[in-house]
Amino acid sequence: MSTYRYLLLLLLVLLAGCASRLPPGSVPTGTGSRPANTHNLPPAKPEQIPKEYGGYYKDDGPILAVPYDLDLLAEPTVQAEPLHRYANRPYKVLGRTYTPLLSFGDFSQEGGASWYGKKFHGKRTSSGEAYDMFQLTAAHPVLPIPSYARVTNLVNGKSVVVRINDRGPFHKGRVIDLSYAAAYRIGYHNMGNAKVRVQSLQPGEPSEVPAPEQVMARAVEAEPGKPSPVFPSTVDMLAIQLPGSAAMEQSGNQRWVQLGAFASQTAAESFRSKVGDTLSWLEKELMLEQGNGVWRVRVGPYPDKAEAQAMVDRIAQQADFRPVVVR
Repeated sequence: MSTYRYLLLLLLVLLAGCASRLPPGSVPTGTGSRPANTHNLPPAKPEQIPKEYGGYYKDDGPILAVPYDLDLLAEPTVQAEPLHRYANRPYKVLGRTYTPLLSFGDFSQEGGASWYGKKFHGKRTSSGEAYDMFQLTAAHPVLPIPSYARVTNLVNGKSVVVRINDRGPFHKGRVIDLSYAAAYRIGYHNMGNAKVRVQSLQPGEPSEVPAPEQVMARAVEAEPGKPSPVFPSTVDMLAIQLPGSAAMEQSGNQRWVQLGAFASQTAAESFRSKVGDTLSWLEKELMLEQGNGVWRVRVGPYPDKAEAQAMVDRIAQQADFRPVVVR
C-alpha cells in the first residue's frame, strides 16, 4: 500500500472515530442530517422550527431539523427520585450564594423564562445527564435536582410539566431556563423570553392545569394613570423556603404565608412597607425573618394548609402577586 493511500485510510478512520463520539441526537456541523428519533414519533411540523434561530444566549438556538412532533411528546411523570448527591449543595455564582431546596411542592414563583438550545445540546447538566433540547426539561437555581414543576406562560395561559435537571439561569430578571421543546409547548420558542409562573409539583399528587383565561387575567398590566401593582423584583425576590428557617421548625399542621424572600434586609423591609400599604386589612402582622443569609417577609401562622392557602388566594386578588405557603 502506498504512503498516500495509507494516510488517506488513517484519516478516514480518525474521522469516523470523532463522529461516533457526538452526543446522541446531535447533527455533525455542516450536514443536514436529521437528529435521531428515539421516540418513534411522527415528523415535526413546520411551525415547530423557529423563524429565528436564537434563544436567550448569543449564537444559541435549535438545529434546523427537529427530530419529531413536539406536540406528541409526553410530559414527564411526576415521581419521587433520589436527590442528586452533589447538585443540591449550596453553591455560589457571580458573587451570589444559592441554597437548593430539599423538599417538593409549596413553591410558586413568577418571573422571566429563557430557553437554551444547540449551544448546550449534548453537554453535561448539573445532574450529570446530557442536555437534550428536544425533551421537556428545565434549569432552575434552587429547585431540587431532580424534581418536577409546572411552568405556565402568563401571556397565553399555556403550561407544561418539566423535569428539573440543571442549574441556572443566573441572569437578571430570569427565574428559569426551559429546554427548546418546553419553550415551544408554551409558545415562546420564536422569542428569547416570556413571563411565566413556576410551581413545584409533589410526587404522587395530581397537578392542576390552570385555565388559560384565569392565567391571562392575572397578566393584565395596570391601567394608565393607576399605580402599578406591587410585585417584588425577580433579582431580589427568591420566593423560596430554605432549610433551617424557623418556619420549618414549627410543629403540627401550622403554616405560614410567605410573601417574598430577599438577599438583603433593605430590600425586604422596603417590600414589607409597600405591601403593608396594599394589604392594610391583614389582621396579622407582616413579619421579617432572617435565616441562611435570606430575609423573608411572611404572615401567620395559620392552623393548617387550607386556611393558609385561602389567605394566599385573597392576597393574590388584592396585590396582584401570589405568595407561597410554607411549613
